[in-house]
Amino acid sequence: ERVACLVLLCLPRRIVVVGGGFLGCEVATKLASAGKDKSVEVVHAYVEPGALYRYVPVYFSDYVTERLRGFGVQERPYTMVLSMHEAVDRQHNLQLVMQGFEKTALDCCHVVFAPTHLEGNVELAKRSGLEIDTTCGGVMVNSEMAARTDVYVAGDTASYPDRVLGRRRMQSFDHSFYSGLLAGSNMALSARKPYQHLPVITSAGGPLDLDIVVLGDIDSNMEMYSIAQMEGHSEAVAQQHWEKWEKGIVYYLRDRRVVGAMLINVTDRTDDVRRLIRSGLKYRHRTEQGIPELEEAITLGFVNPTCRHSSAKGVGLMRNPSGGNEKKS
Repeated sequence: ERVACLVLLCLPRRIVVVGGGFLGCEVATKLASAGKDKSVEVVHAYVEPGALYRYVPVYFSDYVTERLRGFGVQERPYTMVLSMHEAVDRQHNLQLVMQGFEKTALDCCHVVFAPTHLEGNVELAKRSGLEIDTTCGGVMVNSEMAARTDVYVAGDTASYPDRVLGRRRMQSFDHSFYSGLLAGSNMALSARKPYQHLPVITSAGGPLDLDIVVLGDIDSNMEMYSIAQMEGHSEAVAQQHWEKWEKGIVYYLRDRRVVGAMLINVTDRTDDVRRLIRSGLKYRHRTEQGIPELEEAITLGFVNPTCRHSSAKGVGLMRNPSGGNEKKS
């Protein structure tokens, strides 16, 4: 917010946003939109091949990356920030040393670090003898958020068991709020209530027109199935060679079981998806036409939906089940 205010005052010449996850894309878009008419240059740097690449199918990563470029954001994939120094150029405050296909230096006025995933700080827990989860990271707790008798851990430092998804560690405001509420209640009232909430990660796309809600486990290494309604008929979109995602849902599957989902502009279906994941739905049949069990799992009301089934980081097989005729899903 502070950097956005400076953009409105035309103070920075160049801003670097580091992080290719949901937060990084959101920040880069909003800063580029605010500085569009003020000659503010926004550089978006991340180590992955494209925006959101760790979390979404390749075709959606390509779509978001092109949308960011359309807003004037300078995308810098395959780029890692190695160090930061005071700039020699008096017009800028900082100089970043960046490693891409070759090592380069970039002067800028401000740097915004927007990582989606951070390691939990468990040094105090280690010194106190608490058990550390070497797989998920964080402090091991039981379903009551207790690490030991009368010792409770909540938020993104806690590795907790989920009855459907298994042991996991979450980083989101929603999880911090509800796990902290439960831990505090159990601690203050000597209660033994289990943590059963399936938290969400939200991203307000702003100028991108992508309001995203994530539930469960999502990873682009998983099997994925997307159902989307496109806006691909305008001349401007046709010239960009991609269709605009009006709304959609991406299911993430492990051994054919739904373990996560990303909702795009259908946030009103959050509770439906939460129940679906909790039900442990596992599809049995896959045909050339798609996976009917997933398409019929939730009534989305899409007209002429486009479906894609892809494996780990695959581009996916695309089809329009209506065959050109109007159909709702």
